[in-house]
Order: sequence, then C-alpha cells, then structure tokens
Amino acid sequence: MAATQPNLVRVGALKGPHGLRGQVKAKLGLDDPELVLRAGPLLTADGRSLKVLALQGAGQGLVALTLEGVATVGDAARLKGVAVFLDRAAWPEDEGEVYLDALVGRAVVGEDGTAYGVVEATVDLPAGPAVSVGGKLVPLAEDFVSVEAGRVVLTALGVQLLAL
Repeated sequence: MAATQPNLVRVGALKGPHGLRGQVKAKLGLDDPELVLRAGPLLTADGRSLKVLALQGAGQGLVALTLEGVATVGDAARLKGVAVFLDRAAWPEDEGEVYLDALVGRAVVGEDGTAYGVVEATVDLPAGPAVSVGGKLVPLAEDFVSVEAGRVVLTALGVQLLAL
C-alpha cells in the first residue's frame, strides 16, 4: 500500500468532478497548493500515481486539478473521496529552510562539538516549534539553535536550557 511508505505525507482528498472536462475538486492541507505541481505526482493509498497538469481555485477552500488521464466527468467522479499523498523526499527546500519532520534523528551538538544526543521529536508550541532532546524542549529559534550540515547546533543559551 503506497500510503504506508515512510516518506508519504497525506496532503488532502479528492472531492469529485469540477466542471465538464474531467477536472477534480480537491481539498488540500498545504500552505502552497502549487506544491502538487512541483513535488508530484499525487499518490493514493492503493498505489495509483496522479500527475497534476494544472490547478486553479475552485472556491470554498478547494482547488480544481487537471490530472493526466482524467478526461471526463465520470473519470473524475470515480476519484471522489480518495486520499492523496506526496512523497516528502520530493519537496523543494529553500536556502536556510528545514522541514520540522526532517530534524528527527539528527545529531544535536554544542558549538564546541560536544554531543548532546539526537532530536527525538519536534513539537509545535504556541510560541513556535521546538525540538525534544533528552526529554527536554529547546525552541527552534536562532538564540538557541541553528541547523548546519545535517545536525542541530546548540548555542550557549541552548546548552544552558538543556542543563536546567
């Protein structure tokens, strides 16, 4: 089953036909719906691959997708209720940007190279995201940490916070 692959992230669901040319309405839980064009194809739990050719707003928080091989209202209707996933490994990363889930398992070191463990989890707190290291939370803010060369580097303040 495609949806059980570790890099797959559920990004939404297909809601049925939009118009008369085989477009499919979709509810996507993405800040940038155009990610489905750059990081596609969309994948389904039953292993189908759906290449998104175009998208446009469809109102009420929905987008209308033009999918390769979906040309009729009937084709689009058969996709109603299908959950869709993207392969997280294909998502683009901007310079200096790191996805929170990608931090889990990374080494945590001080600026002097002292090892403090690994990132056990990420937590989204009201004040912003944090990482769990040794059961303690360290805010993901430049005063406490930086992410460099595949590891999380604690500032002096970050080290002090772990010592509490």
